[in-house]
Amino acid sequence: MRAVKGVWVLLVVMLALGPATWVVAQEQNNSETPGSVLVFHKFIGGTTNSTVTIDGVRVPRTEIEISVTCPAGFACDEGRRVKLLGHWVCPGSQNTADKFICREVDFNIFATVNETVVFSPVAAAQRLPGAKNVRRPPCAEGYLIVWVVDLQDRPIKWDGLVGNAVIRHDASAAGAYNAYPIQAVSALATSALVPLGTGGSLLFDGVVGYRRVPGVVQGSVRFDRPATDPPTVGEIRTFLTLLTLDVRSSRPNYPTFVDIEFWNQNEEVTSTFWEFICWTQVQLSAIDVNLEEPSQVSGTVSGRKGYFLSSTAEKVPIFGIFDTAGPVTLLGIIETQEFNAPAAGGVASVVREYSYSTFNDGVGVPTAFFP
Repeated sequence: MRAVKGVWVLLVVMLALGPATWVVAQEQNNSETPGSVLVFHKFIGGTTNSTVTIDGVRVPRTEIEISVTCPAGFACDEGRRVKLLGHWVCPGSQNTADKFICREVDFNIFATVNETVVFSPVAAAQRLPGAKNVRRPPCAEGYLIVWVVDLQDRPIKWDGLVGNAVIRHDASAAGAYNAYPIQAVSALATSALVPLGTGGSLLFDGVVGYRRVPGVVQGSVRFDRPATDPPTVGEIRTFLTLLTLDVRSSRPNYPTFVDIEFWNQNEEVTSTFWEFICWTQVQLSAIDVNLEEPSQVSGTVSGRKGYFLSSTAEKVPIFGIFDTAGPVTLLGIIETQEFNAPAAGGVASVVREYSYSTFNDGVGVPTAFFP
């Protein structure tokens, strides 16, 4: 009701002001400034399989860090408390028996301005000293979305959140990435309520709610290198993590389709696609067997490095599910793991790892996230 009322009031105002005001500016998001919403592209549950510990606790595979700052132009009282609402979002199973449902679990966290809170998707006994106590996600991996709320859990504008995640696959290597911040629209004052959409959804419309988020990803990548050729060189794996905010949590969802073109260093293109439900992580060579550097074994011709560009992601109807088809938001990160070359009979391990965010085309796609 809040969203409907807000849009109606906006329409009445435009009619009163005349035809010249009918075109409403639809604000696009700025991923380089603090937001009222943070999206963490990837989490992995559990702890590393090693004997390395901190104060007797095995290191969690994922650590989430959120810093609460004072929004620009706003005067914050010392010790001001800010309430955050988080949702772990799981990928939907491709098994029809599971009805393409993306499960989720929510939790609350309180912080003060200039405080940094840390937490992990693990059991209480596995948390590191000083980590916040939060509910665990109902899946082994997925993404996290966090937004600022008032004491009644209603979303408010507080463009003061920044954060990052640290991902550890074993004791010898770790990667990290910045969370994706999303601001509320400029028309709202700091601490003002952000209008909700139908069914209590978060509106990323760029008009009355939060700013619009893009539906295209692009970036430079290191192509895969198989471990079998040559055996004296370590394997390299590059993963693409993709997610959409067009999610109906704990309800069936349409699959999201993304057409992708990969260019190698010789400007030769491999046209392919990927499909997922809510969230996915996929190795490049699993998207297409040609996305490996030249190899005596595979015969591929991609080269070491390359560039990729996606189409605008879209949801496609399937099996009579109740969802909305058409263009959807798309966010992503790229993660590369470099392995050692073990001696005969040995087991390879990750020795270096790095992650970075994808770029976009600057064109936002209006959407609603259903918690």
